[in-house]
Amino acid sequence: MTSASWAMMLVVTVNAILFHAMPRVSRPDILFAVTVPEAFAVSAGRTLVSRYRAIVWSGAAAALAIGLLVPAPQPGSGRGAWLMMGVVAGNTVVAVGAWLLAHRKARAYAVAPSAVRVASLAARDTSLPGGALVAVGPFAILLATALLVYTFRGEALDGPGTIKPFRWLAFGGVYVAMMLTMAVSMARRTRQIAIDGPAAVAEQRYRRVNVLVPVLVGYGVAIQLSAATVASIPAFGDALSGSAGFVLLPLMLFNFGVTFWMFRVGQGGQRPVAPAARQEVRGDATPDHAWKLAGLLYFNPRDPAMWVENRIGVGYTLNLGNWRAWLLIIGILLAPMIAGRLLF
Repeated sequence: MTSASWAMMLVVTVNAILFHAMPRVSRPDILFAVTVPEAFAVSAGRTLVSRYRAIVWSGAAAALAIGLLVPAPQPGSGRGAWLMMGVVAGNTVVAVGAWLLAHRKARAYAVAPSAVRVASLAARDTSLPGGALVAVGPFAILLATALLVYTFRGEALDGPGTIKPFRWLAFGGVYVAMMLTMAVSMARRTRQIAIDGPAAVAEQRYRRVNVLVPVLVGYGVAIQLSAATVASIPAFGDALSGSAGFVLLPLMLFNFGVTFWMFRVGQGGQRPVAPAARQEVRGDATPDHAWKLAGLLYFNPRDPAMWVENRIGVGYTLNLGNWRAWLLIIGILLAPMIAGRLLF
């Protein structure tokens, strides 16, 4: 077997594991992106999940068999890459088809959306984890690096990519600002689903962990660019060689741990909560008809929430019917383009 064959097997296996886990990460009364009675989800719904997973793993087994049994093309012919891409694409099509089929069957048991709206009398915490001190951290790192480079400007070589280092630091500041904007909007523009009790506490914890992720991404970018820039100064180059990886490693491990934790507790952190503690909570407070492409996209102009919980996968997604969401999307797309044009 070639290295490409091993890579293909790894991708197919990981893909099957992710599709296998997707029904598990949603809220207890959301099945295949459809709000259903929790009694159905834990009874007849399990049969639907088992059939879905059987199709997913059958497709993965077929893809692996094709990769193992089909003779490897001659090196350099280019056919090997196309074969591997075709096998992975075919496996993904089977898994997506299994999801669409299960979604269509689950819709027959959908719960009618409730017209009742509830609100908590207690103000929820919409601040960033760690407050302003943590938020300004990446900017402080970039600024300190800029001052250091300016101090040693007579010795500094060109920064990363043979571009003057100040330009990369400024570009990093733009990227960090984008990450913090996402974090602030997620902290303030999500809906509180559970009103009080253990369900509300779990939901609040889940949201704050998700808010923390883009903040840490900003830290990672600031550290990486700063380390690469300071390494361009001969007086620090040898001392910093390879040290950035040790700083970034805890951040990467944290992000991996967060992803594992979100898979374990499910959307809104509701899986570990006792059923009696979330009796007043139905789904994620979004109507099924507003979810497009079998739960992939959310479009609801009548919903003031800018961010809503994903129904496919973990974390949050934007409400594409909210004008603020489009401002954020346009800003994320245009900001690096404009900054790159002006700086480079």
